[in-house]
Amino acid sequence: MVGFRSDQLVQHVHTVRTGSGNRRVGFPRFKKKTHKRSFRLRNKYTGSNRPPIRVGENNIARSVRLPGIGVVGVREDTRPLRRMLAKNHARILAATVTERIDRWWVSLTVEAADHHPAQRHPGRGGSDPSGWVGVDRGLSALIVAATPDGREVARITDRPTPLTSRLGQQRRLARVVARREKGSRRRCKATIRLARHHQRSRNIREHFLHQVSHDLVKTHDRIVLEDLSIAGMLRNHHLARTISDAGWGEFARQVQYKQRWRGGQVYLADRWFASSKTCSGCGTRAEMLPLAQRVFTCTDCGHTLDRDLNAAVNLAAWGERHHQAREPEARAPVTNARGREGTGRHSGVGETSPEEAETDTHPASAA
Repeated sequence: MVGFRSDQLVQHVHTVRTGSGNRRVGFPRFKKKTHKRSFRLRNKYTGSNRPPIRVGENNIARSVRLPGIGVVGVREDTRPLRRMLAKNHARILAATVTERIDRWWVSLTVEAADHHPAQRHPGRGGSDPSGWVGVDRGLSALIVAATPDGREVARITDRPTPLTSRLGQQRRLARVVARREKGSRRRCKATIRLARHHQRSRNIREHFLHQVSHDLVKTHDRIVLEDLSIAGMLRNHHLARTISDAGWGEFARQVQYKQRWRGGQVYLADRWFASSKTCSGCGTRAEMLPLAQRVFTCTDCGHTLDRDLNAAVNLAAWGERHHQAREPEARAPVTNARGREGTGRHSGVGETSPEEAETDTHPASAA
């Protein structure tokens, strides 16, 4: 997804014949109930002719050519995508142009080849219970990952808090919007500034989660996550802001689809599985475990362990007990294209190289 300025859209004006004569017709009016304005352009390949949607037109790396609009300058560099297109490792199917917060974004739907075998996890049979890693999500530590034998493999404590740290600026921008007269141009500008502030906070959070999820799925092929009721946790008004700022749901979503790309496995533990209250040594379940108690101590065997680490070990052990053999097609990576003839898993001839497999595909903010 790449962004460009709204003044770069070419608004074609033409004439039509009506009963009263010729009249000029400007840019089409959008009749949707929502305020979101977007349109989709298909990349129709016509034999040996060049496709209408092209990137890097006229040796301009930061550009996209759209049919009926022309060459549009973008913020992001398109060299990684152009390299894959030149090697026939990818094909552009369509482009969707969307307006978001006074910015125009173009999203390219690309059918790409599979990950290179060097970037994929080795397949494991259903009879192999090893390699499981439990990941506990929290607030003091975003994630704590551990193996069933109690070995901690990852702990992320230093994380950005874009919502909490930028709350003062958000309140000032909101007060400016409230003071402006409804329907005025100054209120519209103030609303855009507030919306850009929210988008910036979201981009900071998602960028960090992409980094953490990428490192996790790259080094572990079997991951167990908790099936958390995040909507229910948000009813606790003392922790709702911090939970929303952590992005637990977005992190789980990223881990699941990235692991499918690499051929790994992700299991969701039962929502009612007491991973924090259960002793990872003897399996005894504690009756009470308040949030303020950060160290778990078993009353039966005396086993003492960090609360988050104890939960991660229990999740990893749960994965060993409940693992199942998955279907071969379930281990195959997914592509971005669907519903089109010829899509799906590609042959080994069109696989990406190890360098292309690490190409950054996350959207960045517009100019």
